[in-house]
Amino acid sequence: MPEQSPAEEMRELIREAHGLLKDMRAERRAIEQLLDGIPYKVDERIEKAVEIGLEKLGQATRKAMDDSVAKVGREFDRLEAIFTGTDPASRRAGKSPLEDLVRNHPDAKGADRG
Repeated sequence: MPEQSPAEEMRELIREAHGLLKDMRAERRAIEQLLDGIPYKVDERIEKAVEIGLEKLGQATRKAMDDSVAKVGREFDRLEAIFTGTDPASRRAGKSPLEDLVRNHPDAKGADRG
């Protein structure tokens, strides 16, 4: 095999350099495509996290509202029992229902005549 001349050796090195440069450009394009996709992926994650947070907030709000409505209902039931004298404390004490006291109050009778 004959020795390469310095010019041929230089041409071979230039071809290798061009090949490496082509590979490096391809890698750069691949990296740029990856980087271009990152904001979209981050936006997707943020959007998903917000959706999950809003769903949890909605569930917690619904539960708090249901609990509040139930508490108000229980309080009205308790007040009704006191007013009608059907609550345990009034029955044990033998007290007249508030309803009877209001109806039999002298001012209430005078108001009916009014």
